[in-house]
Amino acid sequence: MQFSKEKLLSLIQENLNEMPMDFDSQDRPDQGVQDDLAAGETPLQKIPFPETGEEPNKNFQELLASERYKQVVAKMRQYTGTNATIRGTQGMTPLMQQMMSAHNQILQFEQNHRGELEQLAVELVMKELGIPEGSVQYDAKIIGMGEFNPEDFNHDEEEEGGEEEGGEEEMNFGNEIEIVNDLEKLDLEKAKRRFINTIIQGASKRGHYMYHYAEERIGQIVGNDRLVGLYGIMMSVNDALYWQLPNDTMKAMGRAGNIAGREDVDRQTNPPTVKARAVNFPVLIHELIKGTLELVALQGRKRDEEGNEEDFTDIENSEDTLEKEMWDLRLGPAIWDRIRSKFPEDVLTDEDKGIIQIKVFQSIFKKPAKEFLVFMKEVVSNSENGNRLIETLVRAIEEDINNYDYEQTMAEFDEDLTGISDETDNDELKGFLNNLGVDLPSGGDDEEDDDDSLFDELGLDRPTK
Repeated sequence: MQFSKEKLLSLIQENLNEMPMDFDSQDRPDQGVQDDLAAGETPLQKIPFPETGEEPNKNFQELLASERYKQVVAKMRQYTGTNATIRGTQGMTPLMQQMMSAHNQILQFEQNHRGELEQLAVELVMKELGIPEGSVQYDAKIIGMGEFNPEDFNHDEEEEGGEEEGGEEEMNFGNEIEIVNDLEKLDLEKAKRRFINTIIQGASKRGHYMYHYAEERIGQIVGNDRLVGLYGIMMSVNDALYWQLPNDTMKAMGRAGNIAGREDVDRQTNPPTVKARAVNFPVLIHELIKGTLELVALQGRKRDEEGNEEDFTDIENSEDTLEKEMWDLRLGPAIWDRIRSKFPEDVLTDEDKGIIQIKVFQSIFKKPAKEFLVFMKEVVSNSENGNRLIETLVRAIEEDINNYDYEQTMAEFDEDLTGISDETDNDELKGFLNNLGVDLPSGGDDEEDDDDSLFDELGLDRPTK
């Protein structure tokens, strides 16, 4: 068989495009999704992920994507029974038809049993996350598909071309330095929020299959044992859509109101309330997990010297959007798996110890942005530092629960984490902040050179002495 030069170059380019992600089948995600991962052009680029050791051929996002995509394809095959190869949208039409058929049957089975299923969803989430009785109120409802308002969700702001109108302003150098410092801190907080959102979505995505914990009870509630299989078809194909459809298609579906669930948190009630709405039982579990972990995350918002919560509007508008959620749902489960793998097995399996994992996240989410990011980087990279930090923190929480003197162990954890953050050298810190879109002046012995770099960065002329 002979190939033309053009065909040969095309095949080589196709191979190059497929090299970064690891595949164990002929299935492939949308090429645009692969390209964004290869270039690191996703909302997660502001997170200082560790290196893979295979740069530039594979970055950490591609490593996570490889882990997750294999799971998604395996689940889809398990529940749908298909052996057809999927490449982008190719092969997805019959699967989407199968998903819609399952969705319609689910609506019929659940229609007269929503109250019991809503209560079961709350029970499963509280048990899975170790939520103490009476510490959170849950308002959970299964509702119709058309009862969601897309205007209730944030979207990324569209970039507008052209220059802003207005005359030149005389800028004060001292004020500009303060602004740069404030922006640097703001970007760190945005990166922290981005990582927390990814963790929350990863945990909630795993909730898609928690109905397996209560198969017999679900069958008793609805009087039919087919419902669990239909859940599997619907949720596994839904997971695959996030990988197989182009980004623009996914965005358009969200903006058009194709939304299956949402959650809100009300901290003004006592105890606080997690409100979740969803079109079916598995999605309700998804939203309840999101809301519960969001309640934990809110405790980690930055506070001023007097302990008052600082304004979170800019960070929320920047990071809490449907477009960014799309990537959180793709890569979040792989991150969640890596974090959970660090917990002792009994913490995950012993109901009496379930509260430990939620307390771990409470402790971590409250850390300053840089310490939080350094901690998560160590944990997801499976470093010795990360393993030691998790072990120490879990031990301190266990001692606290058992009314032991845990202050010394917690102090050991804080000292260890602070030390690791402080030991970050200048080059690593610069790379760390560059990942967040913050450029630092180059280091050097000549302070005037540093000042020149800073003036250039601000677009200012250096004042004469």
